[in-house]
Amino acid sequence: MHPRNSYRVPPDFRELAKTYPPLKPCLIFQGDSVSIDFKNEVSQRRLTEALLYRDFGIALEIPLNRLLRNILDRLNYVLWIQDIIQATQFLERSPIRGMDIGTGSSAIYPLLSCKLDPHWSFIATDVDAFSLQSARSNVEKNGLLERIQVFATSPDAPIFAPLHADPKTSIAFTMCNPPFYSSREDVAASAEAKEFEPSAVCTGADVEMITPGGESVFVRRMVDESLQIGTRCWWYTSMLGKMASLTEVISSLQGHAINNYGVTEFVQGTTRRWAVVWSFGDVRLPDSIARTTAPQLQSLMPPRNTLRQPFHALSQNPSRLAELLAAALAAVEGVRVVPLDMHMHTPNAGAAFTVSAVKNTWSRGARRRHKHAAESKGPAVPEPAAPGLVCRMQWILPDVSHGQEGSGTFLECQWVLGKDRQLFEGFASHISRKVSEGVSADPSD
Repeated sequence: MHPRNSYRVPPDFRELAKTYPPLKPCLIFQGDSVSIDFKNEVSQRRLTEALLYRDFGIALEIPLNRLLRNILDRLNYVLWIQDIIQATQFLERSPIRGMDIGTGSSAIYPLLSCKLDPHWSFIATDVDAFSLQSARSNVEKNGLLERIQVFATSPDAPIFAPLHADPKTSIAFTMCNPPFYSSREDVAASAEAKEFEPSAVCTGADVEMITPGGESVFVRRMVDESLQIGTRCWWYTSMLGKMASLTEVISSLQGHAINNYGVTEFVQGTTRRWAVVWSFGDVRLPDSIARTTAPQLQSLMPPRNTLRQPFHALSQNPSRLAELLAAALAAVEGVRVVPLDMHMHTPNAGAAFTVSAVKNTWSRGARRRHKHAAESKGPAVPEPAAPGLVCRMQWILPDVSHGQEGSGTFLECQWVLGKDRQLFEGFASHISRKVSEGVSADPSD
């Protein structure tokens, strides 16, 4: 579950029913405890309505013949998208506009997202006429017609149809929760293969649960089409319900040489979902967003964008840490160094700097080439117009508030922007080495 998910603590059903009286008839009293029957469709609908009403101010009408969305799973996905956008706010691209592919009758993703952030807006697409009508009704009911555009498309149209319809349109991200299954037989086979009965009722229509080839084929179509759209979308994302689908989608990304991607896992009780993100831009996500620690997924993880070097001997001397890092950065020719106040974002962060470089000036090979060019007195080579590398370097201090005094100190290098991984890794290695030399040369350490 996402750490900012407010439902990490189960809701108090008794108190919830006080704020949303239609839930009261669904309550089940067992001594001092109160619950509901999660396999009862009416109870599930009232619970979903109650949570949305109380916690987000959303009035939602869910048609009886359409999928009842699990709010907890959907909130995990929305919060992860928020993390992705917040990690790239330095781009100063606002307001934020997203696209929900297959918004369904509830339009739950756009509604949740717009309620959580007043600066977000959406294009919400669907191929089903009934779902589109219901989605528009829910958007209007919540006063969000100016921020959520419901767009009708068709199964034969491109997945990113709105972007094809207007070549000048660009968006910050896509969201998608495609149908899991390829056929009715696939649905039946999946139900038979489950060891336990489902913990909640399923009310989905075929149009919401079935797509030709299943979710893997659909998301791989997204990958193929994204090659044409390119950077008109910053971040392409989709949720997946099967680990096998995740493997196939990552294989597709790698097959297209898309190396700027990330993976996360959502765990809600006994339910597991996965999400993938990719981009054609040069902005890089931190490992906390783009990588998961789940052991079974490690072979699918992208290379690390966050590198850490331990410096245990200096953990008790924050001022000396700042001096060593500042000196190592100042010694690199041609880089721009800007101090940052990271403590407000990371409680155990020490000195931090954003570093920009237009080219490699720190490696031995680069210094030799520079010396040779100076000696030959050839024509000056113009500098690139934009930096080839932007990274954030900071000290991570022991978190004494959690009794981790012995965990040591780390120099962290976070890749923020660039296309050359070797440039990033070489710079991180160079600075770590220079800081280590400074430690060795100082007898006080």
